[in-house]
Amino acid sequence: MPTRFVPLSNYPVMRSADPAFVQDRLFKVFGANSFDAGKANRAFAVNANHLQVGELGVSYCDYSGDVSVGFGEASFVRQIFNIEGVARYAAGKQPGEITPGSWTPVLHAQEPLKLDFRSGYRQLVLRIEFDALLRNLGALLGQDIGRTLVFDETPARQPAMHALRRRVFQFAIDYNERGRFFSDLAAAEVQRMMIMKFLMCHRHTYTNLLLRQPLPVSSTAVRRVEEFIEANWDKPIDIETMVAVAKVSGRSLFRQFRKDRGYSPADFAKQVRLNRAREMLEQPNENGSVIQIALKCGFQNPGHFARDYRNVFGELPSAALRRARRWKG
Repeated sequence: MPTRFVPLSNYPVMRSADPAFVQDRLFKVFGANSFDAGKANRAFAVNANHLQVGELGVSYCDYSGDVSVGFGEASFVRQIFNIEGVARYAAGKQPGEITPGSWTPVLHAQEPLKLDFRSGYRQLVLRIEFDALLRNLGALLGQDIGRTLVFDETPARQPAMHALRRRVFQFAIDYNERGRFFSDLAAAEVQRMMIMKFLMCHRHTYTNLLLRQPLPVSSTAVRRVEEFIEANWDKPIDIETMVAVAKVSGRSLFRQFRKDRGYSPADFAKQVRLNRAREMLEQPNENGSVIQIALKCGFQNPGHFARDYRNVFGELPSAALRRARRWKG
C-alpha cells in the first residue's frame, strides 16, 4: 500500500495520541485557546507540521477521532484548504463546512475561530500577518490604507482560488524538499510572491482599485528601479522597497515597466540573477553545485531555474558547470 503524502514532514510539531500533549502543542505552537477530544475517543491521534517563513506560515494537520479546537484573536489571517475529510468552522457571521477539495473564506485576524474536525480530516492552513498584507497592498496602491482592509466573505472566484490553492501546495512541497538550502533571498522571494498572490486572488475592500487602470508615470522611475536591482540583486527586493526607490505606486511602476520594457520588475530581477548565476557557473568553486548556485541567486525551484537558464543561454546550467570544470581542470 503506498505511503500517504504528508505535507511539511520535515517541519514536525507533533505526532501523538496523548490528548494532554496535543493540547500543549496546539496552545503553544498554533495559539489555540480551547481543545476537546471527547471522553470516548479511542482512535484519537493528531499529526501536525508547521513552517514559518518570515510573516508567512503554512501548517498541516490530520486528525484521528473527532476533535474541537478554538482560537482567539490573532495577528494574522488564515485560510484553510481541505485535503480530505469533513470539518466545520465558525468565525464571524459565516459558519460553514469544509469538504474535500474546498477551502474556507479568509478567516479574519480579529475574530475568534472554532473548528470541529471529524475523524480522518486533513488540511493545509495558510497564515499571513495582517500587517504584511496592509504594507504590500499600500505599496501596490501608493496610499496609506490604515487598517481598513476587509475580505469579502461571499464565495470566492473559482479559477483564482484554484490557482491560489495550487500555489500554496506547491510552496509547501518546494520548501519541504529544499527549504533548508534556501538562501535568505530565496525565502524572501517566496514570501513576497505568496502574499501578492493572496491579495490578487481574493475580493476585498480594495479589489476595485487594484483592477483600475493605474496612473502613468515617468520612465525615470523604471531606470531608478533597474539600477537599484542591479546593485542589490543578492538582497530581497520587495514591492515596498521598489516603491520607495521609484517614488510612485507599485501598480504605476509595473505599468510603466510593461510599457517601456515589455516585462515586469520581477522579470528584470530574474534576468539579472540569471546573469550572476552564469558568472558563478563559469567560475565554479570545487564543491559548488547547480542547486547551490540557483538558491544563492534567489531561485527556489532548481527545475524552473534550469528551464529559465536554458531559455536564455541555450544550454542547461549543468552543462555550463561541466564545461567550466573541464577548462579549469
